[in-house]
Amino acid sequence: MIKKRILIMGAAGRDFHNFNTVYRNNENFEVVAFTAAQIPNILNRKYPASLAGKLYPDGIPIYDEKDLKELIVDLKIDDVVFSYSDVSYNDLMSKSALVNTAGANFVLLGRKETSIKSTKPMISVGATRTGCGKSQTARRIIEILIENGLKVVAIRHPMPYGDLEAQRVQRYANLDDLKRGC
Repeated sequence: MIKKRILIMGAAGRDFHNFNTVYRNNENFEVVAFTAAQIPNILNRKYPASLAGKLYPDGIPIYDEKDLKELIVDLKIDDVVFSYSDVSYNDLMSKSALVNTAGANFVLLGRKETSIKSTKPMISVGATRTGCGKSQTARRIIEILIENGLKVVAIRHPMPYGDLEAQRVQRYANLDDLKRGC
């Protein structure tokens, strides 16, 4: 079986979530790299092997998105998976054209493939761009649910602002936990 070679655009959060829900431990694909354009101090790092799963014993490198066209050619990429959400339509289509011109498919994953499976009722908070108030909205929803006697758990995708391996699971049950986690 020939694996499709994947490059995931957008190292900063949603891309890691898309990797974990669609590609991690999926033997039909080989995720060759992530690219980054928005988050400082992430270039030349790796998505750690301990988070990437058994198929990636060396982790997955993160490259600068400005080198995307060369990466597609040099790494023999089949599909580029676009994995961030706060861009204009024109920017999205420009990236699609660049990817197609370099010889790869431009892929947008949908909710059906990337949603977290749960046996419990779930509320998802999303927005069209960074800074819209997702965190504040989620906190208010949680407050209302707790006030009504429900047990609540909040989850989010991995964030690359610190040591991903050390922060693979973080639990915040009270304010002291939050102070220790920062």
